[in-house]
Amino acid sequence: MEVLLPHISKWFLDKQEHFTAFAQADSRIEGWFKAELLVLFNRLVTSQVIAKVEREANVSSPKDGKRKQVDFRIYLQGQVHLCELKALCISQAAGTPRNLHFYFRDDHVGLIRDFKKLDEIGNPNKWVVAFVYPAPDSKEWNTAVASLPSTLRHWRPVTAVSDFTDWMYIALWKG
Repeated sequence: MEVLLPHISKWFLDKQEHFTAFAQADSRIEGWFKAELLVLFNRLVTSQVIAKVEREANVSSPKDGKRKQVDFRIYLQGQVHLCELKALCISQAAGTPRNLHFYFRDDHVGLIRDFKKLDEIGNPNKWVVAFVYPAPDSKEWNTAVASLPSTLRHWRPVTAVSDFTDWMYIALWKG
């Protein structure tokens, strides 16, 4: 999945107007991100960077046998990668309580839920792609990452805030 990061970064770096508008409206538009990734991934299938991609894929959990739905199942370099997507608007432009720490809570909108869901699946290639806009302060980001429960500390971002613009950070997490 890390080999896709340059493609994902380039794709979204051309969309500053969108990120700015979303931040000004203080809006989490996760569906837009899924749609954009679907178009990008389909192009990468056509160019044979990705073998196959499935959206909203059902995956069985070895823990309880129940099916879990993941945003994307990507067949890449002979391996299956499971990927969840998160949109983290932290602008608070409309006075919402959604600051960075809001997304590190254990609830229905936070990162923790996706980490736990993917942990229940046996696949070794599990990822969360979080689009954070505007980009957080590096110190605040590191504090938020350090706040993860000890049971989820194996989840680590493989990207750094400093590698991105001030209006967007793509946090690629590996589990």
